[in-house]
Amino acid sequence: MNRLQALPRTRDYFVTLNAEAAIDPGAVLRRIVYHHPRYTPASIAAQARWEQVNGVRRTSFCGAYWGFGFHEDGAKSALAVTERFGLTL
Repeated sequence: MNRLQALPRTRDYFVTLNAEAAIDPGAVLRRIVYHHPRYTPASIAAQARWEQVNGVRRTSFCGAYWGFGFHEDGAKSALAVTERFGLTL
């Protein structure tokens, strides 16, 4: 995390989603439970309504739930919103 978050190098910080048994419990600073989007026929139908819900009342929604739940899908949805403002990479 030091490089990713530009943290001072006085102590190294790591994040893992796996290998919990290999980590000294005394070295753990925090545990967080993450939840992935659930894909149902209703949620997939909602994805098709992106044009109808984004930009309404000056509010846009970005997230992995607009795709298959991957980080790249979240980035892709953010780019789609910026394109509405005439911005591209």
